[in-house]
Amino acid sequence: MRPSSIVHSGMPSGHKWVGWWGAFGGPTQKGIKSYAVSSFQQNPFAGVFQGYFFNGFRRAAKQLPYSGIPFVVGYFIYTWGNKEYNYVNSKEGHLALGEEH
Repeated sequence: MRPSSIVHSGMPSGHKWVGWWGAFGGPTQKGIKSYAVSSFQQNPFAGVFQGYFFNGFRRAAKQLPYSGIPFVVGYFIYTWGNKEYNYVNSKEGHLALGEEH
């Protein structure tokens, strides 16, 4: 008895359209081309900062009513709450509320 070759052992041989787990087989891939451009030729970050300086400020200013107004309201609520907390826990606050200090 001779040992089985790699071709008949169930291991993948060549590039198939369908994987070897399901043993579907299928024709060997032919005629598929892939092209790539070098990352040095692509230059993906060309003009990033220049584009942000001219366009980014305009975009940020457009979103200011949606993010700035809630931030300002939240800041004033936060400062009012801290001031009220400090007043209520002070000697003047206790006397104003009729409590002892």
